[in-house]
Amino acid sequence: MGVVVVLGLAVRRATGVSFDRYTATPGATRLFGIYALASLLAVVTGMYLEWGAGVHWAIAGAGLVVGVLTTVVGYRVDAVARHDIRAGR
Repeated sequence: MGVVVVLGLAVRRATGVSFDRYTATPGATRLFGIYALASLLAVVTGMYLEWGAGVHWAIAGAGLVVGVLTTVVGYRVDAVARHDIRAGR
């Protein structure tokens, strides 16, 4: 998530224009909040399983889950933002 913020700041600085798709519309903001909570839950669960329960590769698995979730939610946020903008929200 930090990478998204840094890239957004870099684009804004280079072009003077910014569109934060994750918070641009109410629907996108809601979806991003769910994504952030799910990502945090996956990471915390992976850390617990790896360090607390001794399950090998649990953190790597959590990283894979977050990566797939990021890709899926990214496409969905774009669709929701387009829909909300067209609807005038």
